[in-house]
Amino acid sequence: MKLEHMRGRYSASAQFFHWLSALLVGVAWLLGQLRDDFERGEPRRIVDFVHVSSGQLIVALLALRIIWRFIDPPSPEASPAGPWADRAAKFAHILLYVLLIAAPAAGVVTLFAEGKSLPLFGLGEIASPWAKDKALEHSAKEIHEWLANGLIVLAALHASAALAHHFRLRDGVLKRMLPRWIAE
Repeated sequence: MKLEHMRGRYSASAQFFHWLSALLVGVAWLLGQLRDDFERGEPRRIVDFVHVSSGQLIVALLALRIIWRFIDPPSPEASPAGPWADRAAKFAHILLYVLLIAAPAAGVVTLFAEGKSLPLFGLGEIASPWAKDKALEHSAKEIHEWLANGLIVLAALHASAALAHHFRLRDGVLKRMLPRWIAE
């Protein structure tokens, strides 16, 4: 059986992991930005729960994406922009993956430093392994915010590069990651 990406496209699974990850990153980041605009109490607890759950799903999807890349690796395509662009794209993808794990990890450290448990989608929770620590909470929160903002900036650059490939270079790079019903 010939895999879909072998014909120049990413597989439906790879596309699903990519677009769901992008959506979850956007949701988690937006909720993190707007959190303080919600009333204390139940509204803010719901926002926090969705924010944390989105982060957990991002990590789970990242694990699945990495496993899937080994099972069904994408076919390499040289960029018409040259080898430096290929190296930059590879570096950007690696950095995206690092930020997809580092931002949620810093978020978990922040929760634990607040003395709170990590909720597991409402099915259970992992208790904080240490006592509340205001200094660590502040530092971890700062790092979490920097990593999350860096992830958003890098994702925006990633999207801009895809659009530049599509509209400027007209090389089909963007179409490889779009579902067939949109790309054609």
